[in-house]
Amino acid sequence: MPRVAPEAPSPPAHETPPAAAPPGTRAPAWRSGPALALAGVVVVAFAAYAWLASLVDVPRVHPDEVRYIIAGSSLVEGEGLRLRGEEYGFGPLYAAALAAIVWLAGGLEAAYPWFKVANGAFFALTAVPVYLLARRLLTPWWSVLVAGLAVAIPSSISVATVMTESLAYLTAAWALLATALALERPTVGRQLLLLGAVAAAFLTRAQLGALYAGWLLALLLVWWIAPRTRPRTRGDLLRLWPSALPLALVAGAFAARLASGSSPSESLGAYWELWRGYDPLQVAKWLVYHVADLELYLAVVPLAVAPIVLTGLMRAGRRDSDRAAAFVALFASANAVGLLVVAAFTSTPWGYDRLHDRYAFYLLPLWLLVFVVWLSDGMPRPLVATATGVALALALPAILPFRQLANEAGIDTVPGALWVRIESEVAGSGLLTGQRVLALFVLALLAAAVLVPRRYRLAFPAAVLALFLVTGALAWDRLIGAPEDAVFSGGLERAWIDERLPEDASVTKLYLESEACPATALTRHALFLTEAFNATVDRAAYLDGSIPDGLPIERVEVAPDGTLELSPENPLRAEHVYTQPGIELEGDRLATGTAAGLVLWRTRGEVRVRGATSSADLRTADC
Repeated sequence: MPRVAPEAPSPPAHETPPAAAPPGTRAPAWRSGPALALAGVVVVAFAAYAWLASLVDVPRVHPDEVRYIIAGSSLVEGEGLRLRGEEYGFGPLYAAALAAIVWLAGGLEAAYPWFKVANGAFFALTAVPVYLLARRLLTPWWSVLVAGLAVAIPSSISVATVMTESLAYLTAAWALLATALALERPTVGRQLLLLGAVAAAFLTRAQLGALYAGWLLALLLVWWIAPRTRPRTRGDLLRLWPSALPLALVAGAFAARLASGSSPSESLGAYWELWRGYDPLQVAKWLVYHVADLELYLAVVPLAVAPIVLTGLMRAGRRDSDRAAAFVALFASANAVGLLVVAAFTSTPWGYDRLHDRYAFYLLPLWLLVFVVWLSDGMPRPLVATATGVALALALPAILPFRQLANEAGIDTVPGALWVRIESEVAGSGLLTGQRVLALFVLALLAAAVLVPRRYRLAFPAAVLALFLVTGALAWDRLIGAPEDAVFSGGLERAWIDERLPEDASVTKLYLESEACPATALTRHALFLTEAFNATVDRAAYLDGSIPDGLPIERVEVAPDGTLELSPENPLRAEHVYTQPGIELEGDRLATGTAAGLVLWRTRGEVRVRGATSSADLRTADC
């Protein structure tokens, strides 16, 4: 039997890329080609996501989308960032972007499609910082591959929602790049650049403030990996003053609040509920679950090869590669801090006992970069690191309860779109179950990672991309044509209140949903979506016994004379009210709207219910 010659290994991916061409000379085709390819990735991703998002007719995620729409509208109206007259309390950057679009479009309804176009642009542009981050370790064409995969992830469905995810993905990617640069050479300028990038991410989504903690941890890690980078003199330490400045400012502000008698939770603003005790075992459980979720999201192989790549980069970092040392420190710290934040949140009652890759997907470019480094290096398979990666990749899905993966949580657990479908397809077959298909999926990919020859290495990114496309298609299918579309079906007006009232009018949302009188899903959607598309709605109240809607809201009770009271002898006053059919108010019925038949009333002052002497007397048309 003829002997097959061994394949020549590729040069290490973490070697320093060739120097740039001298000024005034034409860039070689191999350099201009990747730049054009990167531009193509951005353009194609933008066009695809703008089109897909246009198929989503109305907001899907309540109250989150309504929150940002209200804040953007409030800013345009000159009221500052407010939610129903209360403090906004969330990152202002996305709301400011929405405000600019509302101002240019001339109104909320006209602006809504452009919100999603902007999201598509934010998501597609993430390819640029991801490419630049990949270039710290890879050649241009391999870097284009990382950038392309990073914008092909199924979490791209977030572009169809008026939420911070798309802009947060972009700002987080820039912050990760700035962190890598500062780790390689922590000059004052690079530290200030890092702080600016992290501030932009934080002002988009407060969760991303954890990137600053990740930077501090990464700095310690890079000193451990590469002792030559440690500060040697007092001057070296003093040059780190920009990195210490935010820590000092936060500590000072926190101490000032405590000295003023404020509770620590008030420092968290809208996230005050997260100031609480955490069960370490529950946090650890959710941390492991989310790592397993990311493994399956990425088609297993990136996690399996991570020990191979990271140990190789550590060796290079210990020798002489500042870029390799910086990336290992960045990868370890960003994942440790980022996933810890997600796990801690998920362990609370507001985590709803389900996975939230919605809050972790900004880490995916780091994993994709590790994966492509392995491919570029020629798919090395050292025994110990390979065995470690395979063992982890087998254990994590076995620990993760299948019900956590296969769920209908929409954008919270994006891989659920695939595994719910698989489970439904094999149900009743007897031989196969969703869990068995998952086991076969993991085993097949691990076998390929260990056995497939190097000459077929491009099959791996093709497999990852195929998984992204299938999962993404199913996730988009769940989003497009959702029940919320029924609210304005048949050509009903979305701005049905704004069309009938002057711009300076003030409208209060009033609703009832209790155990005795539950509302239908159509009514709940109609109440939220009416507020989303009508800028004149600036206040909300819920009748005694109802569940608050998740935004700043006032509770009212029915007095014996039918007056709605915020407290005894403190009536609810409003110019106009919209509410559910069946709740008859004193005043003039001005209009009805939505498929739920909501009613707009002119109330002219104190709000009273006809024929009611207590909250128990109230019934809506849904009852």
